[in-house]
Amino acid sequence: MPVPLRALLPRLAAARPADAAAVRLWLTERVRAELAPRIGLVPPVRSALDEALPALDRLDDALDHARARLDPGPFRPEMTVHAAHARHSGVQALFARRGLPGCPDCPVGADETLAEAAAAEGFAVGELLNELEGLAS
Repeated sequence: MPVPLRALLPRLAAARPADAAAVRLWLTERVRAELAPRIGLVPPVRSALDEALPALDRLDDALDHARARLDPGPFRPEMTVHAAHARHSGVQALFARRGLPGCPDCPVGADETLAEAAAAEGFAVGELLNELEGLAS
């Protein structure tokens, strides 16, 4: 089994400090030589990503709304905050009263579940689910 370079360099430095410095310099030069031709790709790739991100955000929101519409079941603890927002227009006001993420575009809402949101604010998820079901009925 090969020894990882990170483990090898300290051993080499302890045994032969001058050799370790030479190896480190050689590795640095090799890495720079490998990366140099690719460095020019960074700005155009970053620019393309910056242009694509708003469209990806809109797509993510559309998927959340579609998922919420396709799921006719009750509000559940594992449902995300965004899915709850997409399910009913009254969720935003209810969440705001409870101190939960009140906007359907909040960054945590895509990953945070209703159970996690309730726990973060210090109340039982059952209370929140009952209030949400009251909106739906």
